[in-house]
Amino acid sequence: MRFFTTLLLSVTAISAFSQPKGIKCIYSSSMEVSKGVYEMENEIAKKMVIRDIQEDKKIYSLTAVGNKYLFTKEPESVDKVPLMVDKKNIYVDLDDSIKVTQSEFVNKLYIVKGHANRLDWDVEEKTENVLGKTCYKATLRQDPRITAWFTPEIPFACAPLGYYGLPGLVVRITTPAYTLSLESMTEVDNIELKEPTEGTAITEEEYSEKVDHNYKKLLDSADKVTYMK
Repeated sequence: MRFFTTLLLSVTAISAFSQPKGIKCIYSSSMEVSKGVYEMENEIAKKMVIRDIQEDKKIYSLTAVGNKYLFTKEPESVDKVPLMVDKKNIYVDLDDSIKVTQSEFVNKLYIVKGHANRLDWDVEEKTENVLGKTCYKATLRQDPRITAWFTPEIPFACAPLGYYGLPGLVVRITTPAYTLSLESMTEVDNIELKEPTEGTAITEEEYSEKVDHNYKKLLDSADKVTYMK
C-alpha cells in the first residue's frame, strides 16, 4: 500500500506539469494457442484453429482527454476468432462516474449505461521497460485473471476494455481471451468525446442475465456437436 501511495503521489506531481491535453493510442491483440487446441485429434481441424488464432488481430483505439476516454474497436480488425461478446465502444467519464458500453451479442447491438465503479489493483514493485517507458505490473483484485502493465510517465488513468484506475496509461493488458498491446500513441487537441448511442438500451443487470443465459445455452448445444475425426 505504501508503495502504491508513493507512486500515486509521484504521478500527481508529474501530471501537474506535463500532461498533454489528450492522447490517442492504438492497441492490437494477440492470442495464445491453448493446450487443448494442440491436443485436438483431428489434424486438419487443429491446423485450421491454430491458423485462425495466429492470424486474428483485433485493432482498438483509446482516446483520452482529461478524465474522460473512449475505447473503440476499429474496422480494420481481423476477426478470425470472433468474440461471443464483442465490445464496440466503451465510454468512461471518471469525473461523473459514468460508464457506457456498446456491445454486440448474438448479432444484436446493446447499450449498457451504469456507474464507473471503483476498480482495485495490486501493484508490484518490479518494473519492465515497454516502448522506452518504465512500467509496473498490476493485478485486478476483482478478477485476478486480468493483469496489466502501466507507466506513470503517461499520467492518464485509462486502459483498454474499461479497466481503468491505475495511475498511468496501460500499455499492455492480458485477459482470459487475449492480450492487448500498445502499438502507437499521439497527442491530440480539440477532441470532443461522445457516448455511443446506437443499440438497444438495457440495464447492467438485464445484460448480465441475457449473456449468462445464452452462454449456458451455447455450451449445452456445443456438447451435442459431433466433430470430424
